[in-house]
Amino acid sequence: MRIIIRFMSVLFAGLILSSCIITQSVSIDQMEPGKVSLPSPIRKVALISRNFKFSVDTLAKYYNADFRLRKGTMADNLLIDSIAVTKSMDSLRKALLESGRFDEVFVYPFNAIKPHTGDKEMPLSSVFIQSLCTESETDAVISLEMLSYFYSRHGSSGREIQAEANVKVTAIWSVYMPKSEMPIDRFTHSEVIRWGENPNNSSQKYRLPGRKEAIAIACGTAAKNYGKRIVPYWAESSRVIIGLNGSDWERALSFAEKNEWKGAAQIWEKYLESSQKRIAGIAALNYAVAQEMLGNPDQANLWSAKSVSLLQNGETGRIARNYAGQLYQRKLKADQLNTLLKIDRL
Repeated sequence: MRIIIRFMSVLFAGLILSSCIITQSVSIDQMEPGKVSLPSPIRKVALISRNFKFSVDTLAKYYNADFRLRKGTMADNLLIDSIAVTKSMDSLRKALLESGRFDEVFVYPFNAIKPHTGDKEMPLSSVFIQSLCTESETDAVISLEMLSYFYSRHGSSGREIQAEANVKVTAIWSVYMPKSEMPIDRFTHSEVIRWGENPNNSSQKYRLPGRKEAIAIACGTAAKNYGKRIVPYWAESSRVIIGLNGSDWERALSFAEKNEWKGAAQIWEKYLESSQKRIAGIAALNYAVAQEMLGNPDQANLWSAKSVSLLQNGETGRIARNYAGQLYQRKLKADQLNTLLKIDRL
């Protein structure tokens, strides 16, 4: 189980039931299923590039150098396109395999489909998808329907501006199943990868990547990030703990701020059997969060349920119910991930 906890410096105070409480937000990284719902038995996929470009993509053969539009040579443009597609496929394949979601990823070569242009991109036929799956012995196909990129660089000719380079990447990806007439998912992924001079504020000379190198890096990064749509990925979530007046409660919040959850839990544990329902409920809520942070989901659920039973009204009751909902959703996702990744517990 991987938990990455970072303290969020967000504090806000409020008056609840005539007593002052402090709510403190802490963050936790938890694994989320991919946004594309592929059936768990699908363990082998094929990657293929359509080598398609829209007719209106007139800038594909150009780049920007010191605010002047320049045209690349035909040889350079063909080479760069091949490198961009290959890098995209290699990066996506690596991301899919490293996730543990797939056992095999078959990559078709760049020229499997000849480069072509058109006004409209049509989905691949189910017959063609079936033939690809049969040929590659896979269960589904992820197609790079279209890939576009544009390289810009300025500050390289002695101008009094900071040198900078960037590549804007736009890619259309589709996921196909053999028996589906249409892709089960079609997504346009777009992002800009930037390079600045001396990124670490050091005196060491920093070389900005040229057009070919920058496009290769950017397309690989974009494809890797698109992979988060297909496979489980780490995402940041947050939890809320509550503080009350008193040195013990202040010490517990201080422990939590430092990610010292054992120390915080020991303090809150002292108040779990308090005769005052509100204090016992807040202690139970905080103790539940600490147990989740320490990797004890069963204890977290147990004490979260206790806090809900004790904190039924007001802001504290809302926080307790919200946290119980977060734990329930996490359990549902964990069950799904257990099936996808063939593991016993996340």
